[in-house]
Amino acid sequence: MELFEVINGTLLGDASIGVHLNKYYHYSLTSKSKEFLEWASKIFSSFGIPTYITLNNKITNVYSLGFYINARGISELMKLREKWYTKVNGKTIKIVPKDLELTPTTLLFWYLGDGSLVRRRNDNIHVPTIVLATNGFLKEDVEFLQKKLKEWGLNFYIVKNTSLTGFRKERITNYLLFSCVQDGTPFRFFKLIGLECPKEIANCVTGRKGKFHELHFFKDKWPTKEDWIKILSNVKEVGPILRRRRLELGLSQNQLARKVGIRRENIRDVELMKRCFSVKNFRKILKALNLNVEEILKAI
Repeated sequence: MELFEVINGTLLGDASIGVHLNKYYHYSLTSKSKEFLEWASKIFSSFGIPTYITLNNKITNVYSLGFYINARGISELMKLREKWYTKVNGKTIKIVPKDLELTPTTLLFWYLGDGSLVRRRNDNIHVPTIVLATNGFLKEDVEFLQKKLKEWGLNFYIVKNTSLTGFRKERITNYLLFSCVQDGTPFRFFKLIGLECPKEIANCVTGRKGKFHELHFFKDKWPTKEDWIKILSNVKEVGPILRRRRLELGLSQNQLARKVGIRRENIRDVELMKRCFSVKNFRKILKALNLNVEEILKAI
């Protein structure tokens, strides 16, 4: 983990760099969880960057972690404002630097700030979708991030989101990045950033979200055991693991096929990594082979 990997990840999300008195650059990371910012503060401290935390908004309970960039004496920090901001039609906007390196650490902090795992309620079939918010970025920047994700084998598509905001209810257009779910992208994504939420912040609150206004935590951004069953059903690399377990149990493909009620050819193709099971059939296979997701994740 490097300092600028962390900073770049937060700037893709909720962090910003402001200008104080036209000469002092100020880094700020906002969150509804003071505990999360305290965890982030320890990370910055490990790089020799002392920070302070303040309550930004008493009504919404939003906190801010900050430090003055000028006081740190690090030349690369001084360049961040120029790299991440530009003026368009006289208005200062945040942009994505074209030399941005999207590392696993950068991806983690982007996801912690502006990512979510969207599940369908009362649904046992559909794979949950990873959503990365890119609100405020130009479409060309979002397309650039899409290409950067592709370099890691992560396939995301752009969704246009138009909404009304402000006192005058002005119409604004933002973009979101939605993961593909049938090609193993969710598994590869969490394999990069970590299969589990950092334990220090797992139970930190991220706010109330969705139309049901349910309380959410950082751990909710990571898959549950049920989510992993859906996700792994679309990972071809699982095939050899299933084959190895079948042989350990002394079962032929025909015997396993009869046991779970599916065609032998389906089992053969999955074991050869030519296709994947449906979520429904994957559950049957796991039960028949007495396998759980923890064993598969460890093996894969």
